[in-house]
Amino acid sequence: MKINQVPLMLAALAATLVFTASCNSPAKESAVTVDNATLKKEIEAANIEFAGFIAKGDSVGMANFYTEDAKLMFSNAPAIVGRKNIQTAIHNVLGSGIAKAEFKAIDVWGASDFVSEEGQASLFDKAGTQVVKDKYIVLWKKEAGKWKPFRDISNSDLPPSAAN
Repeated sequence: MKINQVPLMLAALAATLVFTASCNSPAKESAVTVDNATLKKEIEAANIEFAGFIAKGDSVGMANFYTEDAKLMFSNAPAIVGRKNIQTAIHNVLGSGIAKAEFKAIDVWGASDFVSEEGQASLFDKAGTQVVKDKYIVLWKKEAGKWKPFRDISNSDLPPSAAN
C-alpha cells in the first residue's frame, strides 16, 4: 500500500464505522422497512463515536466496528477483507498522521437486516490541515444484534494530484 493511498483508505474506514446501533427485530422480519430518519440519527451518532477512535489512534476499536467478513474498497487499491486486515490497514492510515475525522451522513435507506448509507468524510492531520475529502457508501449488516459495516467503498473528491 502506498503512503498516499492511506488517507483514502481511512476515509472509507471511518465512514463505515459510523453505525453501531443495535436492533432487536427477529431475523424472520428481514423484509420489514425501518424508519430512515431514525437510522440516520443512529448513524450520525456512530460517526461521532468512530471519529473518537480516530482521535485516540485506536485501530483495534475501529476494526471491531466492522463485521467479521467486512470488505473495504478504495480507489487504486485491492479490497481489504476481514477484521484483521482492516485493523492493519487502519493502523497504517493512522500512522500516516491522521488525527481527526468528520463524517456527514447524507442519506440512509434500509430494512431490518441491511442498511445503506451515503455520506461525506473529511480527514485532518495533526496540524488541522484537511488531507482527505471523500464521498462514500456503506452497507450495514446486523451482526450479533448490532449494525456493523459489511461493505465500505469510498473515493476522493480531491483532484488526482491532491489525492495522490
